[in-house]
Amino acid sequence: MAPIKARIAGRFAILGGGPAGGSAALALARGGAAVDLYLPERAGEKPCGGAVPEHVLPELAGFDPSSLPVVASPAARLENAAGQWVDLPLEGIRIFRRSDLDRALTDAAVAAGARRLAGKAESLGWAGDEARVTLDGETRAYDWVIGADGARGLTRRTLGLLPEGDSIGLGGSLSGLEVDRLVLAFPDRADAYLWIFPRPGGASVGIAYTPERLSAGAAGATLDAFLDRWLPPGWRDLPGPRYRYPIPVFGDWTLRSVRHALGRRVLLTGDAAALADPLTREGIRYGMLSGLWAAESLLAGRPEDYPRRLESGLAADLGRAGRARVLFFDDPIGQWMVPLARRHPGIRRVLGDLLACRQPYRGLKRRLLRAVVTLTP
Repeated sequence: MAPIKARIAGRFAILGGGPAGGSAALALARGGAAVDLYLPERAGEKPCGGAVPEHVLPELAGFDPSSLPVVASPAARLENAAGQWVDLPLEGIRIFRRSDLDRALTDAAVAAGARRLAGKAESLGWAGDEARVTLDGETRAYDWVIGADGARGLTRRTLGLLPEGDSIGLGGSLSGLEVDRLVLAFPDRADAYLWIFPRPGGASVGIAYTPERLSAGAAGATLDAFLDRWLPPGWRDLPGPRYRYPIPVFGDWTLRSVRHALGRRVLLTGDAAALADPLTREGIRYGMLSGLWAAESLLAGRPEDYPRRLESGLAADLGRAGRARVLFFDDPIGQWMVPLARRHPGIRRVLGDLLACRQPYRGLKRRLLRAVVTLTP
């Protein structure tokens, strides 16, 4: 796909170099825009599996991840609180180390013409029709800023946007561990779920939960018991970062924050916009898409279109994901779907499609019920 050429003059700043920032920088640079990419010196791991649906990658023109270490479409297992499990078909996902993926995206952006500024921006301000970003004592002026620096980053803090509706990701990225399958478990602890994702050279492990519904101590104990069951003895001594991070899930606050930021010449993307899936808490693909859409809005000279693009492209399905949390965690489906899936191949296909991001939330309940009564998807 040929890049859109910039219709809007000026300079753009991107704060943050994760999937959202890297995708935005790549699209802007390929479109001929002058863009500065502010990158923290040390990219941290995140509380996520690192899976990217394959169908999203072609959207990022100019990005080729084929040389990156990857685990492609691993075997998948789903477990419920009773210890029952079922194996699912899982096709069409790639699991990267986040450090590899983020670096490759920003390298592609720099190769396309973006300017890399190493270091975390120190301040963000405004003067007239300009946004101003300071790094190492030097202040630069921009026409627009793309905020891609996370749920607690400089962009949201400067805009006065308080956290709303966050989940928590507690876990680690363990090195030197061979894991032959992806495991997801529903422990029947509020709206929490657990994961083990195989990665090149190790595994990502963790628990996602809502702090108002589950304490940090209970979440940690649940995660340890899960890992004791699925990992070999000695996993606690494996090297790799451990973390506890907010996961900014989509909600009513998302578009409200994006529209507020637009009035200050800022487009919020990824975690800074609170775009994580409310059910799975997955955010990489939404970061990539929002970064791309923000860049395309600027290149077209219509930044005001960006909130509408988010609303039309993501809001309906992510709103359904919020409602599906009740379906999976508070209604019986979270526990009966495993024994039913063991009997019905149609349900296994539906759940596999959901994990691979091929099944939208629209029609999910209907397709599950049809699979139960017809034994086919």
